[in-house]
Amino acid sequence: MTYEQLQEYLKGKVFLIGLTFIDKEGELIEQYQTHGIVSELTNDGLIRLKRKDETIFQMPYYKENIKKAEKGEYKLRATKEIVIDPDFLMTWEINTNSNDNLEKTKIYGYIPPNE
Repeated sequence: MTYEQLQEYLKGKVFLIGLTFIDKEGELIEQYQTHGIVSELTNDGLIRLKRKDETIFQMPYYKENIKKAEKGEYKLRATKEIVIDPDFLMTWEINTNSNDNLEKTKIYGYIPPNE
């Protein structure tokens, strides 16, 4: 599959994303879940999801962090919201030393260094 075909294939797919935030000592800070529909896979490798509240959340496309989701209901821990039959699951472990970075990541996802 070419990159252009992958971009087209992912458009409209539902992703459930799990982020695990770890501090510099390797201790768990927090786990966060979100979900949305792929609006695009950018040419520079970011998956952009549109969430229910219309905000955009983005993460890098990294094949090793993505699994096809099994059919069923997935309950988000914090909000108790149920996501039915997502197409894919994406998980990330993020090392951080700042609560500010953690909150921004939960709102926007990955923010490239030059932004």
